[in-house]
Formats: sequence, C-alpha cells, structure tokens
Amino acid sequence: MKSLTLSLILLGLMLICIVGNYIYINEVSARMDRLLDEFPEIGSPACEARASEICDYWAARVDTVGLSVCYTTVDRVSEQAATLQACAACGDVYGLHTALALLRDAIGDVRRLEAFSIGNLF
Repeated sequence: MKSLTLSLILLGLMLICIVGNYIYINEVSARMDRLLDEFPEIGSPACEARASEICDYWAARVDTVGLSVCYTTVDRVSEQAATLQACAACGDVYGLHTALALLRDAIGDVRRLEAFSIGNLF
C-alpha cells in the first residue's frame, strides 16, 4: 500500500513538472514573439537596443529551456538571435529581415516541440 501511495505522489509530481514546463516554454516563446512583433525598422535608433534585448532575454533563459528542448533547436535560436544583433549593429536590412524570419521559425519550433500532442508523446 505504501508503494502505491508513493507511486501516485511521484506521478502527481511528474505531471505538475510537465505542466509547469509547458507553461514556462510557452511563456518564453510568447515573450520572444512579442519582442519580434515590436521590432523597430533598421534605421531606428531603438533597433540595435531591441536586438540586444532579445539576445539578453534569450541568454538568461537558454539553460532552463535547454533542459527540455533539444540542443539543436536551442542552438538555432541562439544563432539567429546573434545574427539579428549583428545585422542590427551594422545596418544590414536584408540580413536583419532574414534573421527575423528564421528566429521566428526557430521559436515556433521550440513551442511546437513542447506542445501537448500525440506526436510528442511518441
């Protein structure tokens, strides 16, 4: 009887951790999407500051996100955020728009990989 109780407690803790992880990953992804939606034009003085803000926000959370999201996806987000920052710093319009699109795609992959779905269970 003790082992059944302990198993149920462990199951409950595991489910709480899974739901907490889902909420956290979606919160980080949503915040990154909002930062990208509000990204200023390349000529704006706030452009480079916003790119740095995105990089700093991601850098502060990359280790925690990396606990559940695969390394290649986390690394892709990091690379695209760094590319975005470099393009904003040098004023590369085409590189900036490419980095924005690829960063948005990578963040979508982070969110998709952590969604509750049958495909993710198997």
